[in-house]
Amino acid sequence: MTYNEALNYIHSRPRMKNTDNRRAMRLLLEMLGNPQDKLNIVHIAGTNGKGSCAKMLSNILSCAGYKTGLNISPFVIDFRERFTINGEFISEDTLAQITQRVKEKQEYILEHYNLKLVEFEIVTAIAFCYFEQENCDIVCLEVGIGGREDSTNVIKSSLLSCIMNISFDHTDMLGETIEEIAYQKAGIIKPNQTVIAYPAMDTAAMAVVKAEAEKQGAALVVPDMAQISVKHKGMFCDVLCYKGMEIEQSFAGVHQSCNTSVVIEAAKALDAGGCYKITDADIIKGIEQAKFPARIEVFSREPLIILDGGHNIDGVSALKNVLETNGVKNLTAVWASLSDKQPEKLIEMMSPYIAKLYTADIFGSRAIPKAELAQMAKKYIAHSTPAESLESAIKTAIKNGENLLVFGSLYLASDARKIIEENL
Repeated sequence: MTYNEALNYIHSRPRMKNTDNRRAMRLLLEMLGNPQDKLNIVHIAGTNGKGSCAKMLSNILSCAGYKTGLNISPFVIDFRERFTINGEFISEDTLAQITQRVKEKQEYILEHYNLKLVEFEIVTAIAFCYFEQENCDIVCLEVGIGGREDSTNVIKSSLLSCIMNISFDHTDMLGETIEEIAYQKAGIIKPNQTVIAYPAMDTAAMAVVKAEAEKQGAALVVPDMAQISVKHKGMFCDVLCYKGMEIEQSFAGVHQSCNTSVVIEAAKALDAGGCYKITDADIIKGIEQAKFPARIEVFSREPLIILDGGHNIDGVSALKNVLETNGVKNLTAVWASLSDKQPEKLIEMMSPYIAKLYTADIFGSRAIPKAELAQMAKKYIAHSTPAESLESAIKTAIKNGENLLVFGSLYLASDARKIIEENL
């Protein structure tokens, strides 16, 4: 199997399908030797912030000298971004080799049990195999959707769990109330472990997390908001002050200070556990050097060019707050959205900062056509038109020296990032 054949196989799998309470996933992993049971895992759930948490914590662990696996979802730059060790992508040959093994087992399961694995299950199995094959010291594992019924939650134990901010998303799968969604997220908590929870979480969601922690006999750690302060150090540059540490954050926004406080507490919990030696210097260096594409990513300050993959109310609220803090207005924006992300509410929230809007098409059955998005947006932004193409909208804005924001979807961000880099 070649790398391209591996990608084609992975993307040919069904995207969403009930596989009988992960029975197919468990069968697959058993046939692969249960690699997940041989890994030391930090499990990370939440509606927003779990990717930033995973990236920062994995960077800290790498700085501390540990061979650290990172599994995130989705990718922005390259599919192999989903499987990294100490910041390095899995090689194309290795991905192809592991995918071949997984494919053979899936075909056996289909023939003998009539069970199909979905794409995310295949990807998660590849990650477990890769990190076990490479003898990682520790793995930062990001949940896909929810937690309790997520494919990643086949693990029997974890070193600790991080529950990031919980808000409304994937309500068709996770529930329509914040308590129902929190119940799914908190499902990753394992017995007698430590759980770090996002400090500014909705009180109803936090109550559910606390109840699950008590049920599992897990120690719950919540960073003290009174000890979190932020110094604004120029445009899109914040310095977090927390428990005697001053850290110039790689990611802008007050919400990221809360994310970072979870990461700091997670690192300290791992150090306190005795198996990993992590110093304050490792924490500071790891956070300051962490990079994560399309998380309020600033490519240029003059003119201002920002790329953000925030796609739901919570994510766009964070973007809005950063723009407000930095006094940014009159942007030219390119936007795309999925139908289940409350798109009209999103564009209403962003309208005070946008003078001119171009809508774009993105991949997926839930994507809203650009013409429909433009019509929806006209109520809030008079100059709203469908872009001739994503490339033309971005190239024109850059050529004219306009302040540009591309936002609304990680699928959009993935394509837009290449165009921005090629035209700067």
